[in-house]
Amino acid sequence: MNNDRWQIHRYLAQTADERLQILKAAPQHILLSGADGDLSRGLLAARYPKAAFSEYDPRPEFLQAAAAARKSGFLAKLAGKSVPQHCQSLASPPPEASADMLWSNLGLITEADPLPVFQAWAHALKTDGLLFFTHFGRDTLAELTGRLNALGHEARRPALIDMHDLGDMLADSGFYDPVTDTAALRLEYRSADTFWQDMDTLGLWRALDFADPAAARAAVDEMWRRGELAHITLETVYGHAVKKKHLPEGESEVLFFPRNQKGGA
Repeated sequence: MNNDRWQIHRYLAQTADERLQILKAAPQHILLSGADGDLSRGLLAARYPKAAFSEYDPRPEFLQAAAAARKSGFLAKLAGKSVPQHCQSLASPPPEASADMLWSNLGLITEADPLPVFQAWAHALKTDGLLFFTHFGRDTLAELTGRLNALGHEARRPALIDMHDLGDMLADSGFYDPVTDTAALRLEYRSADTFWQDMDTLGLWRALDFADPAAARAAVDEMWRRGELAHITLETVYGHAVKKKHLPEGESEVLFFPRNQKGGA
């Protein structure tokens, strides 16, 4: 692997962006939930040049990296100069019904429980607004966690959830027609430094809950010294759903249709 910090984010963003080809309506406001070096915004701005953007992430350094990428060239600066940023947990609701598309490229990894995030996303989307996200599934890092478990370093992985459970959470959070699918992404490494860089950028090491994180990290370094860890596999999850209409408790929608009248106006 090369030393591109954002290459996995880029791959997932490009793959998810290809799925937008079937959409006919162009969103006016796209909420980015999770910063990824400005990769997603760049792709979406090219597809929807009139869209406005806002960006949310609890990691200030990720927001800074996205802002810096938007200043890397004259055209990029013009395109990204009006992207307001908000440093807050993704579970903290953005303004209600403020966006007609919400896009999250690996943002969910910052939260141990996706359910409050889905609820916040539903809060932020307009009725029939579109949600697109990427995440990591339960089988991510299976080679690594299997070896660590055998050494007594058992990891809890609350943020890594089965795609079917993610679909159920979406349905329970105010979305309809949730669709999730997975793919395996095998990463091969030549150095431990690149591996740890990816673990940091992807948020995966922080998503593994060890009783003794330092001891677990030392065990991984020892695997590298012994040549036991040349590759890992990520289970990537792609999901999309539509925000359904929310009615106050106890109320239901009533629709009236004109009666067909034969032979008359």
